Amino acid sequence: MNLLARKRSLRKILKPGLMLFIPVFFGCDTQNDLGIKYDLGSGANVKFIEFTLPATNIYLDSLRTDGENRVLVGSYTDPLTGTVDAEGYFQFSYESGPLPRTKATTTNGNPADTLKVDSLVIIFEANEIIPQRGNSFQEFGIHELTNTLVSNAIYLSNLQQSVSDQVGSFSQSINTVTDTLYRVRLDDTYAADFFNELSDIAGDTTQTIGTAEFKPLGLIPGGASESIASFSLASDTSRLVLYSSPRGPDAKDTTYLTYFRLTTKNYTYLNRDRSGSEYDGIMEKQDFDISTGQTLIDPISGISTAFDLTELASFYNENDNILINNATISFEFESENDRDTLTGFMNYIRKSDMGIFGPARVSNPFGNIVMSDNGYLGLEVIPATGNLSESKTSILLTSSLFYQQLYREFVSLESTDSLKFRNPLTSITKNVEDLVLVSNTDVTLQRTLLINDGIKLKLYYTEVDQ
Repeated sequence: MNLLARKRSLRKILKPGLMLFIPVFFGCDTQNDLGIKYDLGSGANVKFIEFTLPATNIYLDSLRTDGENRVLVGSYTDPLTGTVDAEGYFQFSYESGPLPRTKATTTNGNPADTLKVDSLVIIFEANEIIPQRGNSFQEFGIHELTNTLVSNAIYLSNLQQSVSDQVGSFSQSINTVTDTLYRVRLDDTYAADFFNELSDIAGDTTQTIGTAEFKPLGLIPGGASESIASFSLASDTSRLVLYSSPRGPDAKDTTYLTYFRLTTKNYTYLNRDRSGSEYDGIMEKQDFDISTGQTLIDPISGISTAFDLTELASFYNENDNILINNATISFEFESENDRDTLTGFMNYIRKSDMGIFGPARVSNPFGNIVMSDNGYLGLEVIPATGNLSESKTSILLTSSLFYQQLYREFVSLESTDSLKFRNPLTSITKNVEDLVLVSNTDVTLQRTLLINDGIKLKLYYTEVDQ
């Protein structure tokens, strides 16, 4: 039977919309793997095939690093990828605690401060540090930013903010395992100016402390920094704390605490220097192989992995009546001493310009990201993400309906042998040659080091009698 005849015969069983009803076939070696009793019948023949997918490194500079209430700060040199300097920017807002004075009234138009400032302290909690173990030196300054961070803007890792006065600093050797709290007393001049600003807001009948916007701060690494910390701004510990006490000679020996949360707008700028590394000279969206054949998913370095699916077209061409029962990609990785392994990542469909559509998670995700089977079934944005295998030697990512849809489109088209995917929401098709691995956590110090020829696509499929 020729290819055209095969395409026409399969059309009889692959009707439009069938993609949403395939899950009864999800199985691996037997029908019991999902706990479902389903009789495939005597005319069905379940088979297995494994592909080793060609992979390459690519550089993606313009990735989002806002959201998630996390910022990075520090400098770290990796022998494989070079040096990264991380600057974290954030705004803060009032949370709770007393203010310097009461609101003005008609009888008292300018009430006096009842409190005086003692100190202003900022505390950060690190949920991740690289290198992952041992002693390292951490140094950063805290600066005021010249511009406000806009709440409805998307911030990317390559946008650096302008800074002005330094208002505090941290500089000391740390144990990267145990030293996770960073407490910095801010300069007295800044503390006094900030207290006066609070006093003005507190006494002004036209302002409210809950909506007040303060000048954002930036964490800028010093030249001696040897590590990068990921600060959780949403931690119960991470706060800006104003210590104040009552005014007057007869005031009680009391200390008041006023808290400010750090979870308004925030993002991280990353300055990458790959000189001297194997990635020296790589351009954005460019494929790049290194001597070991390894590939990376390293968000802070901007380096990721793309893998080629075109071998599937030949397989689909040779099989005229099949249903994809289960499609799983396994990624074999190497463990590292200084970095934790990234296990959660998504498959982006690569564009014709060799890049990806970065905002896909909030705009047209079904046309740009490979969804999980539940995502396609319920038409919900649930990307297929990686999970660690039981042996903890590979990461598994399953999306059977995506590969079934690739097959359906392949056999439905009579003029091309290329792989195409049809967006179930818009019915728009796009060519699929490469998928790009992108971390589903924007700001992370984890990475995945994939071994040479370590990406395997495993298909269980059923031959269906006509």
